[in-house]
Amino acid sequence: MKRWAHQEKEFQIGREKRARYLIWPMRSGKSKTCIDKACYQHGRGTINGVIVISPNGVHLNWVTEILKHSPIPAHAVAWSTPKRADFEQRAKLNKLHRYPGLKWLTINMEALKHLDCRQEVKRFIASCHGKFMLIVSEAHHFGRPGSKRTYFARSLGLHAAFRQNESGTPVLNSPLRAFSQFEILQPKALGYETFTDFADQFAEYEQRPGKRYKQVKAYKNMPELRAALGKLSSVVLRQDIHDMPELLRTERSVVMSDAQRRVYIEMVNRHMAEIGDNEISAKDGGARVQKLQQILNGYIIDTPTGRVIEVDPDAPIYTALLDEIEGTMPGKSLVWCRYHEDIRRVKKLLGSKKITYVEYHGGITDIVERERQRHRFNDDERISVCIGQPAAGGEGRDFSGAEAVIFFSAVPNTVTMQQAEERATVKGGRTVSIVRIRTPGTVDDRIWQIIDDNVVLADSISGRGLRDLLLQTDV
Repeated sequence: MKRWAHQEKEFQIGREKRARYLIWPMRSGKSKTCIDKACYQHGRGTINGVIVISPNGVHLNWVTEILKHSPIPAHAVAWSTPKRADFEQRAKLNKLHRYPGLKWLTINMEALKHLDCRQEVKRFIASCHGKFMLIVSEAHHFGRPGSKRTYFARSLGLHAAFRQNESGTPVLNSPLRAFSQFEILQPKALGYETFTDFADQFAEYEQRPGKRYKQVKAYKNMPELRAALGKLSSVVLRQDIHDMPELLRTERSVVMSDAQRRVYIEMVNRHMAEIGDNEISAKDGGARVQKLQQILNGYIIDTPTGRVIEVDPDAPIYTALLDEIEGTMPGKSLVWCRYHEDIRRVKKLLGSKKITYVEYHGGITDIVERERQRHRFNDDERISVCIGQPAAGGEGRDFSGAEAVIFFSAVPNTVTMQQAEERATVKGGRTVSIVRIRTPGTVDDRIWQIIDDNVVLADSISGRGLRDLLLQTDV
């Protein structure tokens, strides 16, 4: 398959670089670019194999991408934690070890904590005679310096001949998350040996009453951080990619019913009385926000018992959602929900209107079944809606059958939400509508403000700001 212009440019510039971070938007062809580089280096005799670390489920998609895009014969196996006497899995891995050409082992990052996975990685490296490339896909997940998976990825990076990270959202949740991601590429990649020194340079902290640890008050020296990221980065923006479809962002405002408003105000007053002038933990504060957000959707979940307390089963938000779905038909809609109770209610709504749907969320524990549902959504013209959770399906998956991406209930995680926005995008495809269903004057305002503010900050550091800095290079 012919490379797109930005892929060809990166291939010419980055194919010989030992350490590289592709900071490209979602759906921009990062995986093919990594595959092309690996195949080129295999042709030069520098590597015999590639280890790909990615989120669960995405590691399965990598096998498909490798077989689709590799310009040379390749053999790829996705890691699956073996059950006792799993002879089929063992046979696949043994065959991979014996393969004489370029071999690929794709691993879900959650498996890195398991001993059998780490042992398999060692066997794979031995079968490559120590000559391998490391690709960390969706590398923003490795933003915690002290986590076990970050430590293991960094140790692999020390032994790999080439290290390649890729993510469209490296610092959306915090600029400080850049440190450990770039440490995978090479030690002191950003100029600091320890995270403490790095954090002291780029953040101001404060000690709040009753808190055990200092908290970030503000970020500082962002131009310096931007320059440090640029040394190992390739930056592509959405507008840099020819024929990338437009995202039409709209908001659908919803007014609560009288029953919802009454319960919402009661809940706010109760929280204010309980909190008073005291500071509360992030966990406790998050739980209170969840309760308020659930009221917007017509219910409350009693945390101790898990019992669903009905507020308004016919809350106006469901009418708004149905309008958006029916307004998109005969096109398809991808509906993102935060809570399982949201999913249950949306399913009931669609069932009552005889609108066909599939599901993709954490309640479906079999990842193979999830993928089967995703393919049905994309390929079966009879399916109109996919109901999903951003945390389960909002990253690295192709839902390009959708013409509208509808956020029924938002998740206060900028990376998750930005990734979920792009799931229907495909280069050369149709324009995609992004719909936020919001209830103004409520916790919705704060949740979306957190997301939007983080996007602006991240764009100044690793997006538009970093791209502009790189364009100023004159060597």
